[in-house]
Amino acid sequence: MIAIFICFIIFNLLAFFLPKKLTPIEIYAISFFAYAYGMTTDMILDLHYNLYGYFQKGFQWLSLLAITMYFPSISFLFLNFYPFTKGLERKLGYILSWTIFSIVFE
Repeated sequence: MIAIFICFIIFNLLAFFLPKKLTPIEIYAISFFAYAYGMTTDMILDLHYNLYGYFQKGFQWLSLLAITMYFPSISFLFLNFYPFTKGLERKLGYILSWTIFSIVFE
């Protein structure tokens, strides 16, 4: 559990200190959407359907902290470095590399 939060702190530090290519309103929109989407999905799958929980079944404050730290920072990092002006192959490679990272991290 400590390793998870160390990774979340690293993701947040990266998101905070790396050069920003997005405007402030885009960063706020990404962060808000990622947080709302993560909370909604996790609440439905965990609390309503009892499919999983981060640490235990039911609501936990550590789960809320994990969602708050994880979803906005990862979404920002993904979109900040997305190759918007590059070709389709580059975009697909970028998405595939993030997909592999996400699967390994999970």
